[in-house]
Amino acid sequence: SNSAEECTSLAGAGGALAMAVASVLSLLDLAFAASLLRGLAESALLLLSGLICLQGETRLFYRYHLVVQENFGFALKPLGRAATYFLGGTYCAGARYAAVAEVAASRSPFFGLLWYTCCLLMILGGGASLWAWHGERRNIALGGGAGGSDFDA
Repeated sequence: SNSAEECTSLAGAGGALAMAVASVLSLLDLAFAASLLRGLAESALLLLSGLICLQGETRLFYRYHLVVQENFGFALKPLGRAATYFLGGTYCAGARYAAVAEVAASRSPFFGLLWYTCCLLMILGGGASLWAWHGERRNIALGGGAGGSDFDA
């Protein structure tokens, strides 16, 4: 139904935005990071992945669509975005857990809540992208697809 598609689309875009927000949170957490370079690389990768997946979800950045299509084709496919969201969400949850476990200094519980909320949104976005992928496959199997070729690129 149309409502389910809208919810799936919203959850996918939420996953992409959560990845970009986690990038900003990672930058804010650099003072506590064991390695400045690792923290910067993590933040840059999360931001780039989030913006690329946001483009795949919404086609928001029209001028960069061809660049994303040629260099980051995974982001234009629901299954590729799902893998990115799941990987990003589980990595961020694990990295945060390890960082909190190794640092004795107390950090803001609000920061932790915001961080884990972003992780959850990324994982939910991954589930929504898997659902969208499943729906596309089902439509193709039922003969309602666009011929089964590269229809969503």
